[in-house]
Formats: sequence, C-alpha cells, structure tokens
Amino acid sequence: MPGHTGKPGIDLLVSASAPGESMNHMLNIDQLLATSKEEFGRYDWDGTFAKYLEMVREDPSVSRLSHRLIYDAILEEGVEESAFGDPIYTLFKDKIYGLDEGLRGIVEYFGSASRKLEIRKRILLLLGPPASGKSSVVALIKNALEQYTRTDPGVVYAIKGCPMQEEPLHLIPDQLRKGLREESGIDVEGQLCPRCRYLLATKYKGDIAKMPVERVVFSEQAAVGIGYYIAQNANADDASLLVGSIDENELRGERLEVAGKAFRLDGEFNVANRGLIEFVEIFKADQHLLTTLLGLAQEQLVKMERFGSVYADEAIIAHSNEGDFTKFMEDQFSEALRDRIIAVQVPYNLQVKHEVQIYSKMIAESGLEGVHLPPLTLPTMSVFAILSRLSPPPRGRAIKLLDILRLYDDQIIHRHSQDDVAVLKRRDPNEGMSGISPRYVMNRLSRVANAPDLRCISPLRAINSLFRGLSENIALDEADWKKWMKFVEDTIDEYGKRAISEVQRAFEERFELAANQLLNDYLAEVETYLAGGSVPVRGRRSNQRDMMREIENHARVKDREREKFREDIHQFFSTLKGREVEFDYSAEPRMKAAIESRLFPSQRHLERTLSRPRFARQQVEWQRKRDAIYNRMMQDYGYCDICANDTIDYAVHILRGGRVLRQLKNNEIEWQWTLEPEPPSHIPQSTQPATADTPE
Repeated sequence: MPGHTGKPGIDLLVSASAPGESMNHMLNIDQLLATSKEEFGRYDWDGTFAKYLEMVREDPSVSRLSHRLIYDAILEEGVEESAFGDPIYTLFKDKIYGLDEGLRGIVEYFGSASRKLEIRKRILLLLGPPASGKSSVVALIKNALEQYTRTDPGVVYAIKGCPMQEEPLHLIPDQLRKGLREESGIDVEGQLCPRCRYLLATKYKGDIAKMPVERVVFSEQAAVGIGYYIAQNANADDASLLVGSIDENELRGERLEVAGKAFRLDGEFNVANRGLIEFVEIFKADQHLLTTLLGLAQEQLVKMERFGSVYADEAIIAHSNEGDFTKFMEDQFSEALRDRIIAVQVPYNLQVKHEVQIYSKMIAESGLEGVHLPPLTLPTMSVFAILSRLSPPPRGRAIKLLDILRLYDDQIIHRHSQDDVAVLKRRDPNEGMSGISPRYVMNRLSRVANAPDLRCISPLRAINSLFRGLSENIALDEADWKKWMKFVEDTIDEYGKRAISEVQRAFEERFELAANQLLNDYLAEVETYLAGGSVPVRGRRSNQRDMMREIENHARVKDREREKFREDIHQFFSTLKGREVEFDYSAEPRMKAAIESRLFPSQRHLERTLSRPRFARQQVEWQRKRDAIYNRMMQDYGYCDICANDTIDYAVHILRGGRVLRQLKNNEIEWQWTLEPEPPSHIPQSTQPATADTPE
C-alpha cells in the first residue's frame, strides 16, 4: 500500500547460513557466553578499609553523598544547550516531552542538594495527574543511577556484607573525624549500622583497618541502593516494610548483640541507603509512616522501635496527585512534613507537537502494527486531549480556548501575539493538572486499531472513539456533555484547518524547497538592509524593500513595527546559525506563517481547483491536478491511498461550508462525514514526482 510503512522483516541468521557461516555463528555464541561470564564478575573488588581510606584520600569524591551521586549520574548522561541557551539534559531528551520547566526544577534540586545545602533535607515531590510522566521521570533517574555505579567515575564502595551498603568511612570514630577533615579534607557524616557495629566489635575486635570493603553496583531489582514503596500497599501500616523486619529469635542478649543480630535491615529505607527511594502516592500513607519519613528527611535517621535509630543517606522522591496533596496541605497536623517538601509540578503536556511525540513513543513501545495512521490522526487526538486540560479563558479577554491551544503550539493567531502566551500561562498555575491522559488516548486508539479489516484510522474515527469512551469512564451530566461536545467541535475545527493546510502544501511540487529559498532570500535582504546596503538575489538586482514588505505583509506586520520585526528575525536566525543549529522555514512561527501565506494557494483557488466540475470536458484537467496532489501526499507526506483521498475530499468539503457533525437531542451525535473512508475508485497513473502535472 503506497505510503504505508511497516517494520522490516527479520531474517534468522542460523537457517540462512552456509556451513562456514554456521561456524562463525557458533563462535559468536561462545563469545557471547564468555562476555556474559566476564560481565558477571566485572564489578568485583575486595579490599580492606585501610586500602579504601587510601583511595578516598586520593579522591574524596569516592565517598560522596547520595544527592551528589544522583546529580553526577544525571550530568554523566550529558548536557546540551538549546538554540537559546537553555540546558537540555540528555537523560530526558527524546524520552520526556513537554516538561522542560519541571525537569529543570528536578535537576536544580539535586544540584543544590549535592552542595550539602539545607535543601537536601527536603523530600522532592513530583506533583501531577495520573500518566503525566512522574513515574517515567523517576525511572530514568533510577536507571541513570544504576548505570553510573557501573562506571569508574561512579564507583561506590561499601562495608562488605552490610545490608545497607554502608559507607566505610563510618568506621572512623567520632573523635578522629575532625583531624581527618583538617588533614585530608575528608568529611565523614553518619554512624555505623547495628550490623556493622556488632561485626566490628566481635569479629575484628575494633580493628577498623581490617574491616572488609567491596564495590557495589546499585540495582532496584537486586534491592541495592534503590528502594520503592507504594503507600497503597495492603500492609501500608506495617512500618517494617520501610524500616526493616526483626528476627524474633534473636531478641535475647546484650543490647549490642540484639541490635546486630535481630535487625535484618531489609526495609525499603535500608535498601535505599546511599541512593534513593521512590515513595509512590505518599499522602495515602499511614500517619506513623509519614512521621518515620519525616525523620529520615530531616535527620537522615531511620527510627527503630526500642533500639534507637539507624543513619541513612538517601534522596526521597515522592509523587502524588493534586487532590491528595490539597487534602494534605489543609491538614493542620501535617505542618512539620509540609515544611520538608519541595514540590515540582509535572502537569500534562499542553503543546500539540509534544503530545504527538508522546503518542509516537508510546506506539513504538506498544507494537501497534498492521494499521496505518494518517499524519493528522495523532495531532487531532492531541488537540482533543489538550483542550480538556486547558483552563478557561480569562474573563474580559476576547480569546477562545482553541486559540489558546494554537498559541501554546506556536501558531500565529490574528490579534494575538506570542507575548500573550506568558500572560495566559500565569492565569492559572495549575493548568494542565487535570484532563484526558495520554494513557486514555492510547487505550482508545488501540481499541479502534483492533477493528476487523481496518487499514487506516482516520482522524474523525479516532475522535469519535475518544468521545464515545468518556461515558465508559465518567458519568456525564448535561453540563459535562455540552463541555465535551464543545471540545469535539473545536477539535473538528482544528482538524479542518490542518487538513486544508496539508492539501495546500501538496499543491506545489517541492514546497519545502521553495519555502526555504524564500526564507533565505528574506534573511539575506534583511541582513543587507540592517547593514544599509543592497544585494542581488537569484542573480538579479531586486528592490529589497518591496521583497521584505511582501513577506511582512503576509506576517501582518504594521509599518511602525517593521524595523523591530526585522531585527527580531535577524537576531533569531543569527543565533541559530551561531550555534550551528539546523533549521528550516518553520523554525520561527511568524516567518512560517508568512511564508506559507505567501506560497499556499488561496482557499478559494484551492476549492475551485479541486471541486469536481459539472462538465465532462473539464474533468480530465480536474483529475490531472487532483492526482498530482494525491501522489505528492503519498510520496512526500506519509499518506496512504485511503487517507490521501479522504483528506483531499474533506478539505474541499470544509471549504464549501459542509457540515461534519450534528448534535442529537438525546446527548448523541451523528457524523455527517464517513468515519471509515475507502480507497479512491480512480487510481492515478503514476505516483512519481509530478513536474508538468503541477497544478497552476
């Protein structure tokens, strides 16, 4: 099917190999097994505390605390710089979309905590609705930490056999630590756990030099350095899940012996020592557990019933939804813990382009195959989802919710500028904290994709599925139904706008080439204008003022604003060039809108060209022009035969004022356009690039 791409097939090498090749295959297997064996013992290192102390004196960073270790793990993945100087952390790049501000807040927290500032005694709370990306962010940090401890820069050593991967420097008595700090700059924080204290006193008779030390690598699966706790656990009131269990058979004897033998130190707080613990749904936890958590955050101590406490150095990353957080903040008994929380909002994404990236990533991981997604299906579903997340327009301002969505997505809206975006975002700090989740969108898309004999999921069919699924998840009263119907209507409005633009783009062969050339011409003339000279364009002298004004007229720039507009555009693209960032005509929203306005055929001309003529003698020419657009949509823009034909027809339908949806009295809808488009009855003669067939 033209335009319908799938995953390439995978050949089995063994069955296709010749005898000689089969031997090479066996050698590869042997190499695989040998490498696996080598990997198993790759991180083994045993030594004494005396040897470890020498290493720390040579490089004090070996004994860094948890927040510094996590911060270094994040930075180890790499830090890039955006075209305008904002940091882009490689750890999250192409994995988390639309959360740049929140991600910067998270990294800044670890950066400050790594310098041992007071902020390290705060719980990092990721606050957001379900499926907003909280768990994904934490998962990436945990994975980075695991991988970092497998590298030489991220090496971690611990007292051998300690269930809390104890920092060996804790062996140094308190009275000697000040001298060590003054002599070597090594700062020791924390005390030995009961197990190591008992081992030192009994087996090694206080000789800290002989205490064995080993290298450890963090692993959530192996319960080393990374803990995980869900407050909704059925045993959430059992503190042993966090602070560790007790061996009842070892509760007799002296206090040191009991503490060393009876405490298993197998709770999640113990597991997470030297690393981090992820605390899920924190405000659903029992009050006693929250008190224990407060002690860990504030004093780095895990309270042990009847036997004091155990030092633990770990970052606490919690997450919660806004409803539970609001109840917690209103609770007068939560004041102590409230002061120990640094909240970072992780809202739903509010930009269509980022939402499409989220869905594309989820689809790639889900294995959705066999059905074609037209280029406008994911953007259209994104529009519907984001509309549900936006806060209502501010009173007294003549702006629609759909226009707010378009502004957030860097579109140009008449009588509104990008300066309005900052004002709009300030109107409600909780915008994006409710609405449709990406998970819901993917569930509905998967349901549509399972329909028998379905080849292509049209945008309208996807929207219909999103709307129909609402009644299965929430109870809709009359007011709710009207609200969601408005979202459907706005989504159809945006889909119609985008469908027309897609056909306009395919109207001219090699549109992108022409658009980029127009951008380059404008930039060259602006540069010459600002320098006070004149320059030939395309080998001829031109009136630069007329050229610039034509583009600026399409950008709706007023005469008094032209100078600033030119300076802004020149500065924008000069910055991109200076940072060696690749760009095209769509990089700057105003220039994108102006160039498309300049090159796109008018909607009136598009309608006349693509509307089926009444007379037979005109139909050959009409079909030729339509086929050229149809072919380009499949060859250049990712359409298949079904959606290319449907998009062209739909654009004409909208241009002629056709209806798409009708509301019925019983809170039902009736579609006036087919949700299951069919392939065209007429098959174009060629799908090769058109030259002479380009519509006039």
